[in-house]
Amino acid sequence: MSITRFKLSTLSTLMLTAMSLPALAQEPVFQGHTEEAKLQSKSKKSASNRYIVRFKETLSGGKNSFNNYIALNYLFTAGAEPLFALNGQQAMVAELDEYSLETLRGFSSVDSIEIDPKRYVLPLAKSANQIVPFAQSTPYGITMVQGHLLPQSNTSARKVCVIDTGYNLGHPDLPYGNVSGVANNNAVGRWNNDGNGHGTHVAGTIAAEDNNQGVVGVYPGVDLHIVKIFDDNGQWTYASNLVNAIQQCKDGGAQVVNMSLGGGNYSSSENTAMQNFVDGGMILVAAAGNGGNSSKSYPASYNSVISVASVTSSESRSSFSQYNDQVELAGPGSSVNSTYPTNTYRSLSGTSMASPHVAGVAALVWSHNSQCNNQQIRAALNATAKDKGAAGRDNYYGHGIVQAKAASDYIAANGCQGGGDPGGVTPVNGSLPNLQGNQNGWTHYTWDIPQGVKEMALTITGGTGDADLYVRYNAQPDANNYTCRPWKNGNEEQ
Repeated sequence: MSITRFKLSTLSTLMLTAMSLPALAQEPVFQGHTEEAKLQSKSKKSASNRYIVRFKETLSGGKNSFNNYIALNYLFTAGAEPLFALNGQQAMVAELDEYSLETLRGFSSVDSIEIDPKRYVLPLAKSANQIVPFAQSTPYGITMVQGHLLPQSNTSARKVCVIDTGYNLGHPDLPYGNVSGVANNNAVGRWNNDGNGHGTHVAGTIAAEDNNQGVVGVYPGVDLHIVKIFDDNGQWTYASNLVNAIQQCKDGGAQVVNMSLGGGNYSSSENTAMQNFVDGGMILVAAAGNGGNSSKSYPASYNSVISVASVTSSESRSSFSQYNDQVELAGPGSSVNSTYPTNTYRSLSGTSMASPHVAGVAALVWSHNSQCNNQQIRAALNATAKDKGAAGRDNYYGHGIVQAKAASDYIAANGCQGGGDPGGVTPVNGSLPNLQGNQNGWTHYTWDIPQGVKEMALTITGGTGDADLYVRYNAQPDANNYTCRPWKNGNEEQ
């Protein structure tokens, strides 16, 4: 049975809620389908009426057999306009008016409904400057993260996916034959064209060739998969499109995903999807944001995602870099030289530039230590990061500036499980027996978590009815706002 993991390092409050759901009398009557359902994108009514509708496992008898036809029948019965399915996530994206929204909320097989928030290309921290290298030069960031100290000739040992504005295929300093890609949707154009430049710059930091010209990347020539999610104008997209983009990365064979993008609104469906991808073995990396404040950007601020802050060439915090308790690692992000369309080079600044340094290091370290899983690679990066700012992890640098060779050496010395004193606190066990609640009612419990706790498990078991477990860090949960919850039917939940 899996254990829910939290990023807990200070005295915190955790709230637990058990809720009973009513069994509704009326549900759609399903008809057999003899041909494949076709989900076509409808014309948008407005941004505010696009929702992510998540269904319970009981809709199909199991997570691995979710049936889009049944989900569609629910949506059609409610008068909704389906847009597409979030494959592997037990969810559909649809346009809902007030009537269809309320109707779906009355179906017991519908687990949650929430607005589909927007996601953006993060704006550059300052204007781009063209550079004209006369020979190959190594950007300062590559040496800062020790990319040059961990050479890897096997470019196919890992594959990195870049979700961004596209890729300048044919750039003389970027991989060509070992690059695949796809457009996230028909509105963004071809993946191998980048009229914006942001995606090509990010890709160069990860993978620019070591070929005696231009620049060089953290993991030169590594296999890439490109998902173009933004058009050439950098037009915003939706969280649901981002979830589909990561699925496209997975389908393309990528193990590491870079997301130099974000938005300010939390989405429980997006959060769950990110965790599912990580549980499936992927490493997800995202930019912390360029607001220069303590606000949180998503997807970077989900526990499953490595949130990357930015530092300058002198290893000090970039003034634009957002800081908060979700920042995990730091990377070079100020005045970073990299590839740019068409067949040129630019110096750009932003956490968008810091994130690919970390993604590249994750892939590079993993390529040398393929016996380790994604979580072990992540732990090694955190354990060996170059500490900056306040001693230990802090909100500005996270664990520190990522270090490729140090992380690989750490694994060589200690194995995938790591080494040293695991620390932590004395385990504490407790129970609340004989819980009771009314149908549709909530019962709240609060625990003060001691400093140093890294993992905890919460379980409900026994009794009759259908109680659901919701947990939220430092705030009271409800059906739409929670840190985590199991996706199970019945009373056996953890």
